[in-house]
Amino acid sequence: MIKNVLSDLGGVGVYGIISILLFFTVFLTALVITLRTKRPYLNHMGSLPLEDGSLDSKPATPSSHE
Repeated sequence: MIKNVLSDLGGVGVYGIISILLFFTVFLTALVITLRTKRPYLNHMGSLPLEDGSLDSKPATPSSHE
C-alpha cells in the first residue's frame, strides 16, 4: 500500500534527497555546536542540577496553617 502511494506521488526521489540533506545539515550543525562549546560552560551547566536554586540567602521555612 505504501509503495503504491509513493509511486503515485510525483518527485518522491526529490523528497528523499531533501530529507537526507536536511538530516545531515541538522546533525552536522549539532556536532559543530557541541565541539565548539567551551569546557567551563559545560562544567557550569553540569553542576546546575546539584545547586540549591534559591536566590536568597535565607532558607525556606514551611508555613503553618492553623
